[in-house]
Amino acid sequence: MVDIRKYRVPKIVGADEMVPRWVRFGLLLVLLGGVAWLAYQKGGSGLAQGFARLQSGMDRVELLEQERNELKRELAMVKQTAEVDREALTAIREQIKGFQDERLKMEEELAFLRGIVSTSSKKQSLRVQNFKLEPGLEAQQFVYKFSVSQVINSGSVVKGKIEITVTGLQDGETRQLKLDALSKEKLSSHKMRFRYYQNVEGMILVPQGFEPATIMIDVKPSSSKLAPVSESYNWSPLS
Repeated sequence: MVDIRKYRVPKIVGADEMVPRWVRFGLLLVLLGGVAWLAYQKGGSGLAQGFARLQSGMDRVELLEQERNELKRELAMVKQTAEVDREALTAIREQIKGFQDERLKMEEELAFLRGIVSTSSKKQSLRVQNFKLEPGLEAQQFVYKFSVSQVINSGSVVKGKIEITVTGLQDGETRQLKLDALSKEKLSSHKMRFRYYQNVEGMILVPQGFEPATIMIDVKPSSSKLAPVSESYNWSPLS
């Protein structure tokens, strides 16, 4: 018999085992380097494009910011101009109102002075002028104002008293109330003493249930040289 152990089976060697290990490792490094370089080139180009787009976007944002600031500045100028226009218009209106009030006051003073110097009425030398009736601060409270004057031709000091009477309805009946029943101070009359004119002012407190209709002003000089004067006005308080 043939002894098989005397024969060795030849070892099969692959192609990779025929190439030294360090050569294979070097080739692998070269291959990996090439792949990395290609990836870098491709990625670098995309990164450059990204930076370019980013810079373009930043430039656009800066431009928009400048435009926004310009619009804000223009808006502020428009608002300021509008505010100035409103203030100017308000000032003009106030000036016009002031001129109108001054004109009305001057007209009242002129009418008052004309009444003083007028000599058209020979029967009376005393006048009641510029009567006003206004609501007071409290309910049922009213303020009256008027002036009493004499013509300049008289020139003497006028003395006397001024009585006030309010006529109206209460419980369906006509009733007259004197000043002492209408004032908190129980004032019966106003004292009168002047050379040319005297301004008179007072307050009336209307009783509950009483409906005023007219107010009568009686000027009673103490001198017999002057005739008494009476003036009646409708109860029409100014609003």
